[in-house]
Amino acid sequence: FGIPRVNAETGEKEEVVTVWSHELRGFRTEDARKVHHLDGNSDISKHVTSPLEVVYKEHVLNMQTDFTRIDIWDVKERDETPSYQDGLRLGLAPQDPRWFSYEDASPSRLLFLDGVLHMDNQTDRVFHETLVQPAMFAHPSPKSVGILGGGDGGSLQEVLKHKSVTDVTMVELDEKLVSVSKEYLPRSSDCSDIVGSQPSCFDDDRVSLIFTDAFAYVKDKFGSKESSEKFDVLVADLNQPENQVEYTDADTVNSLVESLSPLGVLVINAGESPMIVDPRADKGMNPNREAFTKLLEAHPKIASIFVYEDAQAGYVDPTSFLVACRDSSCRKYWYGQTDEINYHIYDRLQPLKSKKPAMVQFDGATQRGYQVPPRAWETVYCRREPEPFECAYRGLDMTKELFEYYPKNEDESAFVIRESKEGAENDAAVYATVDIPEGSYIMPTHLAASLEVSEDSAKDSNATAHLDGVGEADVLTDFVEYIDENGHSARDGSGKIYVEIGGSRVMRESDDASEVNIRRWVPAHPDGSRPKYSPVYDRHRYSFDIFLVASRDIKAGEEIVKPGDLWDY
Repeated sequence: FGIPRVNAETGEKEEVVTVWSHELRGFRTEDARKVHHLDGNSDISKHVTSPLEVVYKEHVLNMQTDFTRIDIWDVKERDETPSYQDGLRLGLAPQDPRWFSYEDASPSRLLFLDGVLHMDNQTDRVFHETLVQPAMFAHPSPKSVGILGGGDGGSLQEVLKHKSVTDVTMVELDEKLVSVSKEYLPRSSDCSDIVGSQPSCFDDDRVSLIFTDAFAYVKDKFGSKESSEKFDVLVADLNQPENQVEYTDADTVNSLVESLSPLGVLVINAGESPMIVDPRADKGMNPNREAFTKLLEAHPKIASIFVYEDAQAGYVDPTSFLVACRDSSCRKYWYGQTDEINYHIYDRLQPLKSKKPAMVQFDGATQRGYQVPPRAWETVYCRREPEPFECAYRGLDMTKELFEYYPKNEDESAFVIRESKEGAENDAAVYATVDIPEGSYIMPTHLAASLEVSEDSAKDSNATAHLDGVGEADVLTDFVEYIDENGHSARDGSGKIYVEIGGSRVMRESDDASEVNIRRWVPAHPDGSRPKYSPVYDRHRYSFDIFLVASRDIKAGEEIVKPGDLWDY
């Protein structure tokens, strides 16, 4: 408790500053603990009522609707300091001591639904960008978008930034949540800065609001009957799978997939990211997520699945997200280069009236980070039983030797290039100068230096080299021919071509299996194609597409011959 004091200078009573913590007493069953909003494992307890380092706690709203309990809290932690915007608001000079005090920092406003943290107004834009934008840019031109949940308006705001969007169907269970968000969290649904929109995103002419259960809506509309209305992108701004059992229902998952157009993309909040020490996914903390993933993998209309995570989305631990595509062509957009993605952002987003950047975090470099899942995803994935085929290739085999080609040091080189025999197609051939055991790596340094060219760039270069009315550009013509002769398309569907520039390009090709003595490091998948979902392929797709090994023991003096269909898939 605190005793009120009178300020000696002003004579006024000073406000009592109280630091408090609340712990729920009593014994409850596991089910009762899960539903009690103040239980020690609830988000309200973890973020607000329990920690003493949260020194400012104001309960702004407590409302029980027909569907959920809504709590809004304003909080400040002891070590918080004023933000840049706080400094502008208060006119803080560089050496002002208030920069180091939490008292002058703006509080974070937290929205809880049934005790589960739904939004933090300090990080909500990062969360919603991370949820929405990767999926939007995985589609070439999304027009019709569906949003399941998202009553705070954050996902809707992100979708409406896209010029191509013509209609948005938002399905939210609780109408009162939308009203509360407008009043207490207005920034989340503020579209006043977006050219062509309205002050409130909910009032945009492109938006249709439907108040009903999101999963029931999808099952009724797409589950048992064919609908002509499909979504190019479907954003499930709902609870993570561990708090949303519908994700484990095969009929519900089928309805989600059936709601997508032929190039459609689905994205969900996949919950807390795995740790490298986690057990097999279906036995760990996220069995529902694993069940949902496997239902998508088994669905014949899903072609690609990606997982990614972000540590800046407002939660204590990194938050993960899952994207599923109906067509494998989305891999080309997902695996885009930084400058490609930045151009798409510039080209596809509506400008803001304020001239400020439309994004606070998402850009090409951010997406590049999402392309490679952290190692924990790969580790937990490889604990599946039976172990997936590609898990045997998570790293180079350290028991095998590396045999390099050094053109300027023949004494150290394991290979030599000589003129071909008379009548051979190639002018030169590669020969081993030492014995090479089966499974050894062939010219890994040269292969790792392969040039990466996009298929679009190769096509544009070819078109430019043969412009009508202009003489052929010999340099470009030679470049395109070199790509055709020495390049192969990436197996990941990214639209990339890997062009060999070292000694490996001189190796002779043969369709005679008895002559061939090298192969790809990673053989073709036993199923005949890359798995729909594989963090292993996502993490190692470059090395899987370039390294070569000896397919049998090679004797010194023997010519190195690769199969004619080496890079066919």
